[in-house]
Amino acid sequence: MRKEKIPDVVVRRLPLYLRAVEDFDRREHVVVSSQELGDFTGLTSAQVRKDLTFFGEFGKQGIGYDVKFLRMQLREILRLTTDVHIGLAGLGNLGKALVHYRVDANSRQRARFPVSPDRLRISAAFDVDPAKVGTVYAGVPVFHIDQLTEKVQEYGLRIMVNAVPAEYAQEVVDRVVASGIKSILNFAPVTLTVPDTVRVHSADLTLELQSLAYYAE
Repeated sequence: MRKEKIPDVVVRRLPLYLRAVEDFDRREHVVVSSQELGDFTGLTSAQVRKDLTFFGEFGKQGIGYDVKFLRMQLREILRLTTDVHIGLAGLGNLGKALVHYRVDANSRQRARFPVSPDRLRISAAFDVDPAKVGTVYAGVPVFHIDQLTEKVQEYGLRIMVNAVPAEYAQEVVDRVVASGIKSILNFAPVTLTVPDTVRVHSADLTLELQSLAYYAE
């Protein structure tokens, strides 16, 4: 099935389903129902079945889904069966926290699933601070942003995390796009302009906190 025919909202739910089946696998469940997946993800069983049908028939009516098989299929759909190399632009406090988060996540995955750990790797970081360029932080080599295109090819980077200050975000993303990367996770609190062929997902902590403030008492 052509990727563009699958709604983005469905693709965004796939990691939730993967997290769910990994949890059921860890608890040694052999089969999981759409209702159980729905309860885990906060969705209806009908929505779960509809979403998964976009990618094939993975379950049997009245029986459910084979946990290990569905887990394998979801990882293949998300392209997580091989290492996904990620670049990080900006090694400030946020960038460093993201590096440690990925390192810790990989360690947790190895402990739970030694045969098939998390394949998302921050493989290279980029900055302009002379004190950081040329160093290795938590196992991640740090390069000058001017080396971006070269290192994208050398390290096979497929995703870029943008953690630079807002005033530099568009300039950095322009470089990222020029380097050939088409998937960007943006933490800068700005709206970025990119070609239609480039996918940007934004994680705006300020907006999330402001919306939560409504519920705070």
